[in-house]
Amino acid sequence: MTETLVPARVLNEHVYCPRLAWLEWEARAFTDNADTAEGTDVHRRTDLERGEDDDAVITALALSSERLGVTAKLDRVELRDGVAVPVETKHGKIPSGPPLRPPELAQLVVQALLLREAGYHVTHGEVFFADSHTRRQVDLPDDGEQWVRRLVAEVRENTAAQVAPPPLRDSPKCPRCSLVGVCLPDETSLLQGVQPAPVRRLVAKDDPRRPLYVTGPGSIVRKQRGRLVLEVDGDQQASQRLIDVSYVAVFGNAVLTAGAIRGCLEQDTPVLWFTSGGWFSGYTITHNGSWVARRIAQVRASQESTCHLPIALAFIEGKLRNQRTLLRRLAGAGAKAAIDSLAGLVKQVPTVATLESLLGIEGAGARMYFGAFSQMLKPPLGAEFQISGRSRRPPLDPVNAALSFSYALLVKDAAVAALAAGLDPQIGLMHQPRFGRPSLALDIAEEMRPLVADSTVVTLINNGELREDHFVRRGGAVALTAPARKRLIRGYERRMAIRLRHPLFGYEVTYRRALELQARQLAAVLDGQLDVYRPLITR
Repeated sequence: MTETLVPARVLNEHVYCPRLAWLEWEARAFTDNADTAEGTDVHRRTDLERGEDDDAVITALALSSERLGVTAKLDRVELRDGVAVPVETKHGKIPSGPPLRPPELAQLVVQALLLREAGYHVTHGEVFFADSHTRRQVDLPDDGEQWVRRLVAEVRENTAAQVAPPPLRDSPKCPRCSLVGVCLPDETSLLQGVQPAPVRRLVAKDDPRRPLYVTGPGSIVRKQRGRLVLEVDGDQQASQRLIDVSYVAVFGNAVLTAGAIRGCLEQDTPVLWFTSGGWFSGYTITHNGSWVARRIAQVRASQESTCHLPIALAFIEGKLRNQRTLLRRLAGAGAKAAIDSLAGLVKQVPTVATLESLLGIEGAGARMYFGAFSQMLKPPLGAEFQISGRSRRPPLDPVNAALSFSYALLVKDAAVAALAAGLDPQIGLMHQPRFGRPSLALDIAEEMRPLVADSTVVTLINNGELREDHFVRRGGAVALTAPARKRLIRGYERRMAIRLRHPLFGYEVTYRRALELQARQLAAVLDGQLDVYRPLITR
C-alpha cells in the first residue's frame, strides 16, 4: 500500500516541534495567532495559480514525489536562463543572521528536490521578506535529500504511534506557537509530574469569539459578505462577523439558511440545535477536526471499567466537592447538615469499586444538595422559589425549570469543548452511551454544574432577574417564558465569562476556558499522555 505523502509544511513544523507537526497533521488541529494570520495575508497573491512551464514565473505550483514521500505547493518559481529558483515568501523583515531558520530551510529544500525530480535545474533558492521588500539567496545543503528522508521517516514514525509526541519543556518556541492553547506544553508537563510549578502563562488568551443565540420563532439567519445577518419578518435585526462567532445556538423554529450553515462549516463553527423549550437536540459540525486516534481510545475506554471508572470517580468527587463549596458559601449554617453529609460522601468516593455504587453515592449527594438548595435563595422569596428536591422531565417548580434550562446550556458548551479536544460527545465514560444522548458532554459537565449552572440560577433569582411571572404552568409542569429564557442565557454567559484562578495551573481563566481545559485534560488521559484525570475544584 502506498504511504501517505508528507506535506512540506509538516516537515517545517516537525523541525520546529514534533508535537506541533503531529497536532496539525494527524489531529487536524489548527488555530490562528498574529504570526499565522499575517502569513496567510502575505500569501494571498502567491496562493493564486498563475503561469505555465514556458513562463518566467509560476505561482502556487503543486508537486509531489513518491520516491521522497513528500508533497508541496510552491509559493513562486522563477525561471532564469534555464535555472528554476524556488522563492519562499515570509512576513516580517530580513533577519540579521541566516535568512532562513532550520524549519523554513527544510521546506525550501523539499521544494528544490521536487523541482529537480520534475526535470528543472535548481542551484539555489531565495526568500522574499514582505515587510522590507527584500530578497536573500539561500544556498541548499549538500545532504538535503538525506535530511528530508530522515524527517519524513520521523514524521511517519510519530504518526504510527497514534499519540502526540511529548511537549517541549521550558522552550522559548512555545509562546509564539499558534497551537499553544491546544498543546498545553507546561500544563501537560505539570500534570505528568515532570515540571515544577508555576506554569508559565502560555495559554492563548480566551477565545475572543462569542456564541450567537438565535431564539426568536420565525428568525432567519443568512450569510452575507462574511457576516451572519439576523432577519425577523423580513427586517434585519442584527449582524455579526462570522469570524467573531464561536458557535451558533438555534432554538425552536428559527432558521439558518444553507449558505449560513455552509459558512459555519467552512469556518469550523459548530451549530447547536435546541427545541423551543431548551432541550439540546444535536449539532452540525465539520469532519475536518475529527481526531480519529483519540476517538478510538475513547471508545476503548468506555468499554473497559479499569479505564472509565477512575475517571468517573474524579467527575463525581469534583461535583460533590463543588456542591459542598457552593452551599458553604451561599447557605452557611442553614445547610450545615447537608454540607457535613457531602463531606462524608466525598471520603467514600475513592473506595468505590463499581460504577453502580458510584451512581448511588452521586444520587445520595444530589438528594442532600437539592434538599438544602433553597437555603441559598435570599428571603423574602415566595413559595414559588422554594424546592425540596430535584425534579425534571418535567420540572415541577420554577427553580427546577431554570436549573434544567441552565444545565442544557452547560451541556451544550461541554459538547463544544469535547469536539475542540477531538472527542466524541456521544461516547460517555460515566453516563453510558444511549441513542440521542450526548453522554460524554454530560460527563464533562458534572463537576461544572454547581460552579456555573447552579450559581447562575441562584444569582438570577436572588437579584430579581427571574420573577414568578417569568414562568408558566401547564398540567402540573413549569416552563420558562421566552423572556425568561433570554434572561437566563444572558446570566449564563455572564457566569461563563467570570475569571477564576485555575487551582492546578495558577493562572486566571474564564469558566468557559476552564471547561475546555478539562476536556483537553480528559483527552490526554484517554490517549495515554496523562495517567490521572483531575477535576476542577474551587475552594
